[in-house]
Amino acid sequence: MERDAFITYLRVQKRYSERTQAIYSQAISDFYTFMGFSPEKDSMKQVELADIRAYTGHLIERGLSPATIYQRLSALSSFSQYLIHKGILEDNVLNLLVRPKKEQKIPVFYPEDKINQLIDNTGENPTQADTMVHLLYATGIRRAELAAIRIEDLDFDRSILRVRGKGNKERMVPLTPRLVQDLQSYIEKRDVASALLFCKKDGSPLALTTISKMVHKTLLPEQGLKGKKSPHILRHSLATHLLNRGVDLNSIKELLGHSSLAATQVYTHNSFETLKKAYQKAHPRA
Repeated sequence: MERDAFITYLRVQKRYSERTQAIYSQAISDFYTFMGFSPEKDSMKQVELADIRAYTGHLIERGLSPATIYQRLSALSSFSQYLIHKGILEDNVLNLLVRPKKEQKIPVFYPEDKINQLIDNTGENPTQADTMVHLLYATGIRRAELAAIRIEDLDFDRSILRVRGKGNKERMVPLTPRLVQDLQSYIEKRDVASALLFCKKDGSPLALTTISKMVHKTLLPEQGLKGKKSPHILRHSLATHLLNRGVDLNSIKELLGHSSLAATQVYTHNSFETLKKAYQKAHPRA
């Protein structure tokens, strides 16, 4: 089936993550169910603009957010473009659809002093979870990137970490002196033989959900870290703190591994909110 070939294309050619592949696959399956198409047949040739509009209304009635609806329609559009490339379709009807605008959510982040206090209080014998939190915040890497780090990716002499990001693209991320010290201490004292930096006791890889749970447990509320606790918020926090300290957007873009500057610009909202609070607090006429 072309759907299976499309998902294979996403995995092999585009090198999308398993999560992204699952999102695309689910979007196509959901649309096929709505249209009443047989799972064994590829039926996109039958789809008209009216069908896409009806499906969009169906998603809205189900209470899906604009961001999720946008994601579903984008997946169908990518699938259609793939079929055009294969000579199966002539046109992409989704190009004629006015899609709902995505919600522009301001990233949540932790106070700089609170996250630094947590890391500083770790001590000389950081646990695996402690080291994860420090590394996630100090480098801004993604959860999946953290899970894939091998010890050979660490260059302590140059204080650099080699990261494999989305699409298997590699980038070099600098390490702070304190982080180098904590990583060396963690590696020296761990009692497991594995090429992976973070792993289970038997040396096998950690599941992404396990990493999230470990990070969540480490970000204790009594440290002043309120709200949602996840690896991605540590990434948001670093980007926001760097921007507040005057680091330019292009440098933050390269550090985070964003494919475009637009993805990085969302952090300017946090920076503006910080500026506005300082203005209201200090301005003689505020």
